[in-house]
Amino acid sequence: MPNDQDSDRDRPERGEGRALKNLALLTLPWLSFQREMLALMKRGIEDASHIRPVENLILLEVQALMMIFDPTGKWRSHIGHDLQEKLEATYKGIFPKLVSSSLLSVEAQDAALASLAGLLDKLRKDNEPRSRPGGKASDPT
Repeated sequence: MPNDQDSDRDRPERGEGRALKNLALLTLPWLSFQREMLALMKRGIEDASHIRPVENLILLEVQALMMIFDPTGKWRSHIGHDLQEKLEATYKGIFPKLVSSSLLSVEAQDAALASLAGLLDKLRKDNEPRSRPGGKASDPT
């Protein structure tokens, strides 16, 4: 009966390996989904046609806030009448840096997810059972 004791020692390892494999199998589709969403975000950031509406929204919101907090225009008159042009120039100076950092962030997240997906896939493949419970070696195909 020494064979029974040996097989008992192997079972917890197979149980842990199976749990890791199952975890990898559940996690890999989510990582794939996240990578696809990052690709969509990257295309959206790179496409300049999506920028103009956001720029207009920000400028109009700033103008609305100024009208709320300074309804008489007293403070705005000290700043100057060309405030909107100044805001547009400032925004146009900041926006390329914002886009660049956003692209770098998306690319970094994609690289991290690719690495994690590769690690989980390797873990899934490494934890496949090498022999059957009857003691016969499994067919590698």
